[in-house]
Amino acid sequence: MAALMRALFATRSRRQKLIVRLCALCLLSACQATPPAPDAAQPVSAEAQWQRPEALIVAKQPDAPMLDIGVVLFDPGVAPEDDSPEATVRRLEASLLAHELKTALERSNQWGVVRLVPEASPLTPLTLHSKVLLSDGRDLVVRVTARDAISQEWFSQTIAYRESPPGDATSEIGQIFHSLSNRLLQSWEQYSARNELIMASEILYAQTLIPDAFAGMLSVSDIGWQLDRLPANNDPMLARISRVRNQEYLFCDAIDEQYGDLAVRVAPTYALWRRATAEQALWLEQYEERVSERGDNAGDGRFARMQAHYAAYRSYRIQEQALWELAEAFEGESQPTMLKTANRVVRLEGTLESQYDEWRQILRNIFILEQGAVAW
Repeated sequence: MAALMRALFATRSRRQKLIVRLCALCLLSACQATPPAPDAAQPVSAEAQWQRPEALIVAKQPDAPMLDIGVVLFDPGVAPEDDSPEATVRRLEASLLAHELKTALERSNQWGVVRLVPEASPLTPLTLHSKVLLSDGRDLVVRVTARDAISQEWFSQTIAYRESPPGDATSEIGQIFHSLSNRLLQSWEQYSARNELIMASEILYAQTLIPDAFAGMLSVSDIGWQLDRLPANNDPMLARISRVRNQEYLFCDAIDEQYGDLAVRVAPTYALWRRATAEQALWLEQYEERVSERGDNAGDGRFARMQAHYAAYRSYRIQEQALWELAEAFEGESQPTMLKTANRVVRLEGTLESQYDEWRQILRNIFILEQGAVAW
């Protein structure tokens, strides 16, 4: 950048110098607005190669026993206090990607119920934890980790996707998760204790409500886990826990509705942003190649390149501004959630995570009152 600045200020025209300074300031702003770097603990270049989406393996019907999956809302990879336009867009993108992952799993027809959840819990036997490592409009790198209710990691997969260039058949963004669904299917087919895992998840969920009643049924250690005994099929406590679990499912269904609505409203603009960014990046690369082939080292040639960079950057910002406005509108809505229990209607407000925590505490208190116990 320093060498380029010295070359720019070597131009002779006074008017040209002024324009160059303005362009340089815009480029410096562009450098400052660069998306956050990938997670240092997981180097992207060492793990992933840019890949084309693969075909999704679709079943006529899921095999028994059906595995329910929880898709934890994506970690956008930006600091919570970061309120910059880039961070706002990244959070919106993370929400869209979580919905796209859920949709891809549902399209495979390999699983039971797939739900979006604000955080991992024994509510589902398996949860997927995802983080956006890199996203600049054209390039997208996401790390997804599959972990079961016993906290055992099945695998961690890094998905690296580059938007198709103009003239190529651009795939839907959700297709990047086809390889993940296929790999998850392979792991599930090789899993030897399917029924035991589903039962262990139910026991762990019951222990979150009333630990003493289900103690000693499940042993977990560093070397593995096993079911020591099972509750009776006619245990009335299991029926009450099942009702609480179904109430928690209602909250997850409410999340699905919100994010489904978000996808309908924002996905077209997001797709246009990615497409425009890919076109601009490709144009700049081709332009630099043409300039390099000509061997143009004159000051006017550098000035022309600077103008080209600024024009592409300005076009990119116009597209990003539209997406940012949608992202701000979504974040500012703070949609309350209305849920109905056996004898009252509950209105939850605040962030999605705080709503989820409040709803789970309400369910625990209801369960404790039914048991005639004192809330802890």
